[in-house]
Amino acid sequence: MNPEIVYLGHDNSINLKLKADGAAVSLASVTDMSLTFGSTLIESDNGDADPIRWIKAGYATGEVRLFLGAQAIAAGNYKAALIVYDATNTNGLMWGFIPIVVIAEVEAAAP
Repeated sequence: MNPEIVYLGHDNSINLKLKADGAAVSLASVTDMSLTFGSTLIESDNGDADPIRWIKAGYATGEVRLFLGAQAIAAGNYKAALIVYDATNTNGLMWGFIPIVVIAEVEAAAP
């Protein structure tokens, strides 16, 4: 899997589709999700301004969008752990690791 890119200070999103056995998974019962970058934990309960969002208007089945440019994540390379919670799995299901490269403010690095 190629790494996803987060540009700190920008509004780019990472769009993922969660699948099991090759089929998109309904996220209707999901109550929360979290994503961990080293010691930095990003949490969401699917609010409209949350950094992790799912089952919103226009989203496909299984689609999750990550809006991480405004988060306090140090620049670097990560394998971010995605945890999905619902009423049955209150301790969360480890969905997998997402390779993510976080890049500091790109304007400051421009030649």
